[in-house]
Amino acid sequence: SARTDSLGEVQLMPHPADSVKGYMDWNDEQANELQKGVDGLFKDSSGELSHLEFSFTMSDPLQEDCPMVVVSAGFMRMCQYRLEEVIGKNCRFLVDPVPSYLVEPKVRQLARDYCSAVRAKQEYEVPQRLKEPWMPDVHSDDGIFCIQTNARKDGSIFKNMFHLKKIELDDRPFIVGLQAEMPFELWEDEEVDEERRLHACRQACAQVHGNMVAAEKVLAKMFWYSSPMRRQEYVLPGEDGFTALKD
Repeated sequence: SARTDSLGEVQLMPHPADSVKGYMDWNDEQANELQKGVDGLFKDSSGELSHLEFSFTMSDPLQEDCPMVVVSAGFMRMCQYRLEEVIGKNCRFLVDPVPSYLVEPKVRQLARDYCSAVRAKQEYEVPQRLKEPWMPDVHSDDGIFCIQTNARKDGSIFKNMFHLKKIELDDRPFIVGLQAEMPFELWEDEEVDEERRLHACRQACAQVHGNMVAAEKVLAKMFWYSSPMRRQEYVLPGEDGFTALKD
């Protein structure tokens, strides 16, 4: 049956928990619709990262291996897999083919720990040992930020920056991800210094964080859900990274 969200919008689509094995009968048309909404959020982006394409995923931490149950079309373009090849899989299939010396083990640990915390209905604070200099200092409700080396279906590798955050569908937790492919030359080009790389990573985090609320509204047009109230909002003032602004 139809659901109505807090904005009074009628939601006609079932959510993943309604279908067999918890998987949404997600199709390419829905993936394209979701991607159009995400693209609209970033159309006015400027600066060094203005060309980035952002995409959206949703995973179910209550199912074994935390599989993806929703993806946008941009995610499939980024990794070159078809819809049926990614739905129902854990996103580590993008990491497993990557040479071990290029994989960030701390990022794998961070993502696993966050998914486990969401499954256990616990708050998650990034431990100091897993923090990177570019990571924003946000409240636990805002999830985590990661950059990991991934591999496409054709074997080519790329840097994937992603923001994971918990939402709820009828009191059932899901993890949404907003991600973008970072320019690989930031790590490959010897002329790129650490300061420029850190600034680009912080800028990408700011773009994702600043648009996550709007991305959630795009998702709300397709599903009935709730997410934690933001206790703080963050901005990126020049070179200094995220700075908390109290309500």
